[in-house]
Amino acid sequence: MLIDTELTSLDQPIPNDPKHLHFGAGQTEAAVTLPLGKHKLQLFLADFRHIPHDPPVMSEVITVTVVKDSEVKKQ
Repeated sequence: MLIDTELTSLDQPIPNDPKHLHFGAGQTEAAVTLPLGKHKLQLFLADFRHIPHDPPVMSEVITVTVVKDSEVKKQ
């Protein structure tokens, strides 16, 4: 999962750092802690070497906004 970043090269391994999360153990969910504010998230599929598939297999970019609990509107 890409967090607030884009891939600059589709022929190089995707880094494994706080902006590039790897799910190589078959995880179907994850808890991600983000600072307050807007964030862009995108799923990007890669092979066992962490190199993106060709042609690329990726989700749409979504934007999420993290707010304080006190700012969440009650329904």
